[in-house]
Amino acid sequence: MKVPIANVLFDNVTMAQAVDQIVAMSRKRDKARFVCTGNLDHLVMLDRDTEFADVYHCADLVLADGAPVVWLSRLYSGAGGQPIQERVAGSDLFWELAKASHEQGLTLFFLGGVPGVADRAREAVLARYPNAKICGTYCPPFETFKTEEEQARIRETVSAAAPDILMVAFGAPKQEKWIAANRDLIQVPVSIGVGGSFEMAAGQVRRAPVWMRRSGLEWMFRFIQEPGRLYQRYFVNDLPFLAKLIVRTLIARLARKPYRPSGGVSNREAA
Repeated sequence: MKVPIANVLFDNVTMAQAVDQIVAMSRKRDKARFVCTGNLDHLVMLDRDTEFADVYHCADLVLADGAPVVWLSRLYSGAGGQPIQERVAGSDLFWELAKASHEQGLTLFFLGGVPGVADRAREAVLARYPNAKICGTYCPPFETFKTEEEQARIRETVSAAAPDILMVAFGAPKQEKWIAANRDLIQVPVSIGVGGSFEMAAGQVRRAPVWMRRSGLEWMFRFIQEPGRLYQRYFVNDLPFLAKLIVRTLIARLARKPYRPSGGVSNREAA
């Protein structure tokens, strides 16, 4: 079951179901697959960036990372849609896949993040799950990232490690575009954009208390930690866009018509 939110088809799965699907994909070798974890900030970028939207439309699994996505699905359900069962946060998914590695022997590779943080994330994972299989980490230099030599080095490093699951922390939309462009070259069964998950796992960025996560206030906790960096994202970009989506949904409900995306839909809908 897929739920349309602002021209994106989200998979209506729980965390447990998402982990099961990713583990199942990691066992296959027929093609390279990738997962997107969508939040409100992604929806804003997707509305403006057609290349990013195309990447989402080709994803094999699209998860509702942000609480506003779940809230919008509940509003949409009143206009004939299907609500998303629960939030599947990427930072929580990181730990669930680490646990799966510990229990089932899946191999993981950590790519990206600020210098040194992927190694610290690996240490944090092994401290909690000593049997987890982290087959490699690599942080490409920012200064040379776009060069052909560095891109070749990244592909060679990942391919040589041959992980079952590749976690990419370049930030959105860079990480998703990189995965889409390189997945067939590195031939990793599953790749996932994980944003700041390495920093959170390593303790470099504090995670919001559980009550704030459950109430949808995790963004506020992050803003308090980094107001200068996040003001534009949250208050200039995200909140006005959320208001627009809410109004669009309420109009659809008043008209008693099922919500339909205003633009194209994923080719996964026809699959």
